[in-house]
Amino acid sequence: MSPRHAAATPATLSPSDLSPTGASPSGSGLVLHARGLTASGSRGVIFGPVDLDLSPRQLTVIHGPKGTGKSALLLALTGRFRRTRGTLIIDGIDAIADPYRAIRRTSVATIGDYVQPEDRLTLAESVAERSYLDSVPLAHAEDRMRRIEELVGYTIERSTELEQLTAMERAIASVALAMIRPSKLIVIDDADVMVPHAEQKELFEIFLRMTELDDSAIVATTVDDDMAPPGSIDIALPARHRAKVHPISGEQVAASPATPDDADDSADGDPSHAPSSTQATEVTDS
Repeated sequence: MSPRHAAATPATLSPSDLSPTGASPSGSGLVLHARGLTASGSRGVIFGPVDLDLSPRQLTVIHGPKGTGKSALLLALTGRFRRTRGTLIIDGIDAIADPYRAIRRTSVATIGDYVQPEDRLTLAESVAERSYLDSVPLAHAEDRMRRIEELVGYTIERSTELEQLTAMERAIASVALAMIRPSKLIVIDDADVMVPHAEQKELFEIFLRMTELDDSAIVATTVDDDMAPPGSIDIALPARHRAKVHPISGEQVAASPATPDDADDSADGDPSHAPSSTQATEVTDS
């Protein structure tokens, strides 16, 4: 087991967990329904409120500068962020009231530096590791990978170490590994990092093809959103706090330094900052 997965524990899955429902028990057919989704910490609003409806085979791109709560929102959308408030239905399951059941319908490909495939593992070793962590029989995991490769349109040699892949190939491999356990919602953080701008459109189109396997939805955080394909959902997270830079004078240097509490407030802004509504919009042809 790699160090980055050290905190993870294998889940216990029933046979029904290996076959996504394809439609929510409520009959809405939505993969995800969120209303007024928000989270706050000791330093103020982390993200939200967010309203979002996701249908099967749909891609959502969440974009914004660093520090806007993108990673936290990804965790919240999968039922993994405890501070989340609002309405969140995942595949017909109330993720606020029953997060552990909802989590079994979701999968995380990457989250910052905390959840990442191990660079030095080969693809074969990565498949074996993920199948163990997700309690999926290895033969089933390998079959899933073959089916994903058919959708993607190419294969990666199993002996290839992940660090040898291009940025786009690594992003695709990360999502593929997350799909070893069938899920209705897959999330990937920083999907476009190091991916050349000219390749980002192809990356998102491949993500869309991958959703065909389980009629799932994929949510990706990015820095830019201009290459998202038509029909995808775009969520822009605004920068809530901007650093304030002031020239240093002799008088200012001589002044007493801020206390730790003051420093925390000045770094993160006013904790009472009122949340602004985050709008999800559909990407159309321009």
